[in-house]
Amino acid sequence: MKNMNYRSYIIHVKKGYEDRERSIVEQFNHLDMPYEWVLDYDIIDLDQEVLSHYKYHGDKLSPAEISCSMKHIAAWERIAAGDGEGAFVIEDDVLIDLKRFKELTSAAIKEFRAESRTIGSISLGDGCAMYVPWTKVKKGQMLYPAEQVRATDSYWLTRETAAMRLNWIKGHGFRLPADHLINKIDNELAIPLFWMAPTVVTQGSHTGRFASQIQSWDRGELKEKVKWLVKKFRRKYLYPLLGVDSRLLGEDLRRDLKI
Repeated sequence: MKNMNYRSYIIHVKKGYEDRERSIVEQFNHLDMPYEWVLDYDIIDLDQEVLSHYKYHGDKLSPAEISCSMKHIAAWERIAAGDGEGAFVIEDDVLIDLKRFKELTSAAIKEFRAESRTIGSISLGDGCAMYVPWTKVKKGQMLYPAEQVRATDSYWLTRETAAMRLNWIKGHGFRLPADHLINKIDNELAIPLFWMAPTVVTQGSHTGRFASQIQSWDRGELKEKVKWLVKKFRRKYLYPLLGVDSRLLGEDLRRDLKI
């Protein structure tokens, strides 16, 4: 585990989120893992030349959503251009389980590689309070096939997967927020997507620790933490009893993504 040197690409904004920067630095110093900031494509950088280069053709995304999607694309560019087997993509509001992150992600990647896979992505966190149903979790198994990402706060992907996503962008452009963009690309290209169980990352913007970059309203930390815990309990423990499996794409989302 000490030698797990997969690089992490941290989605971040150059100015205005210094609390998140401090949090990332502290966490990665503790983990003793290599990382680098993805500072490309802040809102201020989104001129028509940049948007045309990546063939953005939407009309519903906010500037913050466009910026977020393009930062993920920039991370894929670095991964595809590198020589590593794969890498982590991490958004700057994450709260990492520092005690278990390296051990459990190492085991998950080992399970991924056991099938001689070169294409695929692993969702690491509990974004949007989405979990593998506890009724379907099996002893000794960490990876569970899914039709959608939980969120884009934390995932591992192979270099080949990054290249495939970029080739898709080159041909189609984009119009979707980062999570839905990944859903569309991976479903169309049959890129395997897995959820890890147990999870090892939580989004601080969900718990109220950090203000959201995407959503603009003011949120109190205590209120948001209570809302998050209620949502988490409902989705983690009650949904499986009702037969709900959040790994599956709903019909409305399928129609919206045209897949």
